[in-house]
Amino acid sequence: MDTKLNQYQPNVVFHPGITLKEKLEEMKMSNKDFALRTGKPEKTIIAVLKGESSLPADMAILFEKVTHIPVSFWINKQTNYNEYVARKSHEQDKIRP
Repeated sequence: MDTKLNQYQPNVVFHPGITLKEKLEEMKMSNKDFALRTGKPEKTIIAVLKGESSLPADMAILFEKVTHIPVSFWINKQTNYNEYVARKSHEQDKIRP
């Protein structure tokens, strides 16, 4: 039985950094201020915002404290993004001769 038939697979999934960027704009908070409030280096926050770094669970807890967006949201966002990237990579591997 092919379980793939009943699974929704979106055409695009955004990195959690996109959501963070939008939230910081909404909160009128700079990257530097957010970094200070989370206790993370600004370069780490910038890497997440650019989608160059993943968002581990321990950092999601810090994000929740500042943004008031639940840890589970951040973790799910990262997990969905990781799955999307893996599936795209797998599809590309199938296309290559």
